[in-house]
Amino acid sequence: MTPPNHIVLYSNRFCPYAARAVLAMAETKQVHEVVQIDLNTPRPDWYLHINPYGQVPAIKLDDKDVILESLIVAEYISDLHPEAGLFPTDPLQRAQIRYLIQHWGARTHPAYYKAAFTIDESSAKQRHQDFITELEKVDELLRHADRKGSVGHYFLGEKFSFADLALASFLTRIPMVEHFQHGFKFPTAHENPKLARFIEWREAVIARPSVKTLPSKEELAEVYKKILKKA
Repeated sequence: MTPPNHIVLYSNRFCPYAARAVLAMAETKQVHEVVQIDLNTPRPDWYLHINPYGQVPAIKLDDKDVILESLIVAEYISDLHPEAGLFPTDPLQRAQIRYLIQHWGARTHPAYYKAAFTIDESSAKQRHQDFITELEKVDELLRHADRKGSVGHYFLGEKFSFADLALASFLTRIPMVEHFQHGFKFPTAHENPKLARFIEWREAVIARPSVKTLPSKEELAEVYKKILKKA
């Protein structure tokens, strides 16, 4: 693969999907230019020529080729830098990484969204329980990951992988459920052993130096406050 000479990343600091590209750049030490796109205003025509849907992230390579969609952008950057080891060579581990990401998007994130943004007190308790139930299923996936004997806390053990990168920004947002929903407190591993592996994994991922550069809990709270007001 011939690497491009110049990469422009179109991003937004508070978009959890754009964070995938941001983390891929950081973990691979890929040199790039960043253009921030305001997602609260209509997209300018010049950006719609890059991404007709106006979404982020997108990257432009050498001012000609464009790549869209967060996972595809992040995987492309990972492929440019196999030395970073974000994707293992083992087929089973690669499949498990992809399934964890797919499962989170299809099952876990919808449950999180309902729990975080509920304004109906009568349904809040059930939505919170549904979210915890989904996280218990993620815990099972984490426990059954083929870590090749590695005993670290990331998805595949000691090595930070594409699975950790792709879901990191969503893991940083989990406290928002507790922050805004009175009466809900995220359980500890002692209180709910079915979440022990998940909690261990989440704590390891959010402590990663690259992940610490993402918006803080306080910054996210301000963003979520505006969303809840609109709701």
